[in-house]
Amino acid sequence: MDKKAISKLTAICVTIVCAIFIFQSCTHGDTVQAEKNKNDVSTVKVGTLTSEIAYPAVIYQEVSEETMDEEFDVRLIALVTMAEAESESDEGKRLVIDTILNRVDSVYFPDTVYDVVYQPYQFSSMWDGRADCCEVREDICELVREEMNDRSNYDCIFFNSENYSDYGVPLFQVENHYFSSYE
Repeated sequence: MDKKAISKLTAICVTIVCAIFIFQSCTHGDTVQAEKNKNDVSTVKVGTLTSEIAYPAVIYQEVSEETMDEEFDVRLIALVTMAEAESESDEGKRLVIDTILNRVDSVYFPDTVYDVVYQPYQFSSMWDGRADCCEVREDICELVREEMNDRSNYDCIFFNSENYSDYGVPLFQVENHYFSSYE
């Protein structure tokens, strides 16, 4: 493994540990406060506990469990978007985001982002290893937040990269993806 790969793996592990630390604390009703100093070290205070995290951990000011759940959803959707549409335009990425959100809203699919994304054989990047090679970028997280607030498309339920899905009604093609509605 080269230095860059080791650094990235370390960053992922530290971020996960931080998220678990914050999540466990929030589920016990504690208030989480964080601050970042000039040495790029984040100090996270939960109740009477303090932890220092030496990677750009997401900085939260008084995080509630609801906020954590929403941020988890944003980051998960951003990961899938990168894995499925990294080379696509913002329009293509937004439509992938909309597909996930539309499935969460649909009676035909699970009710949570996590369950939609990890539903067997739905998003190939989640089971073929592609998502493991992607990073969550803030610009993609911002696209997700924008779509959560004001969705571009409420009809896309399926997409495929080579032709229209065997399911649903074909809608349109944007770059390398073919989008379909449910009915």
